Amino acid sequence: MSTEQQTPFFKQIWFLGGIAALAIFVLCFFAIDFVGSPDESKKPDVEMKVIATLQTNEPLITIARQQGWIEADATEMTSVDAAEVDSIGLVFSGSNLQSFNEFRYFIGVQEIQAGAFAHADKLKEVVIPSGVVTIDYGAFADCPALEALSVDTANTHYDSRKDCHAIICTWKGKLMLVAGCKNTVMPSNVRYLAPQAFAGVTALQKVEFPERMEEIGKEAFRGCTGLKEVEIPQGVRFVEAGTFMDCTALQSVTLPKSVERLRENAFKGCTHLVKIVTPKRYPPIVEKAFDAFTATVYVPKGQLNTYYTDKVWKKFPNIKELP
Repeated sequence: MSTEQQTPFFKQIWFLGGIAALAIFVLCFFAIDFVGSPDESKKPDVEMKVIATLQTNEPLITIARQQGWIEADATEMTSVDAAEVDSIGLVFSGSNLQSFNEFRYFIGVQEIQAGAFAHADKLKEVVIPSGVVTIDYGAFADCPALEALSVDTANTHYDSRKDCHAIICTWKGKLMLVAGCKNTVMPSNVRYLAPQAFAGVTALQKVEFPERMEEIGKEAFRGCTGLKEVEIPQGVRFVEAGTFMDCTALQSVTLPKSVERLRENAFKGCTHLVKIVTPKRYPPIVEKAFDAFTATVYVPKGQLNTYYTDKVWKKFPNIKELP
């Protein structure tokens, strides 16, 4: 028989259990610390590059200071500074930027809010960064000098196919033009125009709609003071509120047979409107769409009485039959 004293079995179990508990505690501590620490790898990986200086782009530097994108006394902005911006509010609205090629460095931007560049009267060119997933309606409204509008080819939500000088996206399974400029050529498969898509594009003189257009948004052409003639395509059921409001040079409007209603202020302020063609057999419903009734209205043969007895269309003193 051995005289050596052995450790009781239950003490061995407690000892091993303590070691296991300590190991679990240590693992949990490091796991919590890992989860709670910021993931630095999620930040955009960009090479440091100066994109604007006080001498060459003072408006951008001023805005960058005001928004805290750079130090208050900084005289330059880098691509790293730009990459940390995730949303564009109203900071460029009314600014005197002329070209914003630097916008392509804002690769962290995901949202461009409504009115973000509105009334930037000198702005000529913008390239939408690759990471943008939301562009609100009217983001580029009232930019009369805008002549080149495009989207980075790496963007998966928006594009500028065939160099159309417009921002295009998919909405309800079909293509929608979100924003355009004076040089926009609408792709033939666009079915929707977003509200304020061309608002304030004063140099726009003519619009060629795709044949199968379905919807033109509110105020889509508001303030297009150079627009002289419009032929709304077949398929559009409503001329929405303010669609052509304050198009002061507009002289001729041709409505499609598909149109059902002309909504409030659709043609308000169209002071030079002299001709309205409506081939629809029954008069479209007018909801305070006009503030003047001086234009000559052309209607289908045999429908003079139908229009003359309508409570709104009868306000036009000259209603004639189409040839």
